[in-house]
Amino acid sequence: MAPPRALSQAWVSAEASLPSGWQIRGLWRFDDLWVALSDGPAFEDYLSGCGQYTGQALRRLSDRLRERRGVVSG
Repeated sequence: MAPPRALSQAWVSAEASLPSGWQIRGLWRFDDLWVALSDGPAFEDYLSGCGQYTGQALRRLSDRLRERRGVVSG
């Protein structure tokens, strides 16, 4: 498992990647695989990221969330 600081950083990064109205639902472990799950306001809005480590699952979720959100102009 990742050190607590690395896990916190990965979680914050995933939260920063959320599209409007989306939430991170959590991390689950299935044997040797971690799954991070996020869902949006519509029933069919959900994304996941998985990996061997918690941080890896969250980073993959972050990548998918950023793709879903698209480019943010400021």
